[in-house]
Amino acid sequence: MRRTMWSCLAVALFAVAAAAAEKTEPKMEVVAEWNSLPYLVKDAKIRERWESSAIYGKALLHGVKVDSQGNIYVSTARWDGKEIPATLSKLVRQGEGWALEAFPSEKFNAVDNPDGIKAVLGFEIDRNDVMWILDQGHIAGAQSGPKDEKLILWDIKANKEIKRYVFSDKDSDHKASFLNDVAVDNDTGFAYIADSGIFSYPLSGGLIIYDSNTNTARRILDKSPFTRNEPHFFFNIDGNPVTKGGPMLTGADGIALSGDKKTLYWTNLTGNTLYSLDAAPLRDFNTPEKDIEKAIRIVTSLPSNTDGITSDRDGNLYMTALTLNGLMRRDAKTGELTRFVYHKSMSWPDTVGWGPEKSLYVVSNHLNIHVQGDMDFVAPAYPNFRIWKIHGVGESYTAK
Repeated sequence: MRRTMWSCLAVALFAVAAAAAEKTEPKMEVVAEWNSLPYLVKDAKIRERWESSAIYGKALLHGVKVDSQGNIYVSTARWDGKEIPATLSKLVRQGEGWALEAFPSEKFNAVDNPDGIKAVLGFEIDRNDVMWILDQGHIAGAQSGPKDEKLILWDIKANKEIKRYVFSDKDSDHKASFLNDVAVDNDTGFAYIADSGIFSYPLSGGLIIYDSNTNTARRILDKSPFTRNEPHFFFNIDGNPVTKGGPMLTGADGIALSGDKKTLYWTNLTGNTLYSLDAAPLRDFNTPEKDIEKAIRIVTSLPSNTDGITSDRDGNLYMTALTLNGLMRRDAKTGELTRFVYHKSMSWPDTVGWGPEKSLYVVSNHLNIHVQGDMDFVAPAYPNFRIWKIHGVGESYTAK
């Protein structure tokens, strides 16, 4: 009798909690989904090379960003091979679904174009509809070429390149670097880049500060404990180890600016610590490295490690929660961490991007299954790749 009473009480409490969560969690919808990514390819040679390759239909979706007109852009970083038709694409209607069309052009995405983009994972669209394109340079893990690792500013409205910075050997290591994500400050013209440094051990993680006013950059926290994997950290996704041969090791990954642009936040993917620094000293390239390291703040320990981070105009942080199939939110005023959204099929929520009308977009891509070579591109239990739209979140940190 007592056990039955407690069971009934537990069910009642769960029902109350579920009802509360339903009221507080924002409306969420899937705006695009695929089991295998469909590319629209006009160039016959590019199309034939793709369709005849061993990796045909097996590209991995990474990033999502949205411009002021609601156009959606995605990145596919060519982790699997050079045959992938485009590393940066715009979504275009194909019947009732969506296809990927090379952006800004197939030529710009061509792997044999020495001035083209090779492997884009992280990118951002600022309040002026300028796309900040971060090119990792590495195709299928190979060493990047001398001009491959770069940051390109592309004016979407004018459809032209307006600035380019090629990272020097002091900025990044063409063997070890893994340029992951970028946060943009329109007010000062600076950008902040996370380098996961995964192609070496110990990891070659670090942060890169870029000044678009002078077209110069500075690397900080190179191979620092603050930009490498946390020792003894491991994690499972949906109850399974992420990699079969040992724990995944990834350094600085998610990176974000506060709404007022005064604070820089970042995390290491194989770790659950949220770090921060005042942004102003970082914009002075004469600030000594030792002063930067002393100024690092440990903000909090997160309930899950995270891949993508952003903030709204009010400074609230939104972080993908890899082990929790959703997003976390950190309140700017109280510092309280809460579950923001959840869905059981949101496996490996990767990157986030702001859209019009206070909406937030997030990619889920089952990356852990893909890197193991176990992805079913025909009939998986849930679509492999989804773009989710979360309504009524707030204004982007890049807003005026």
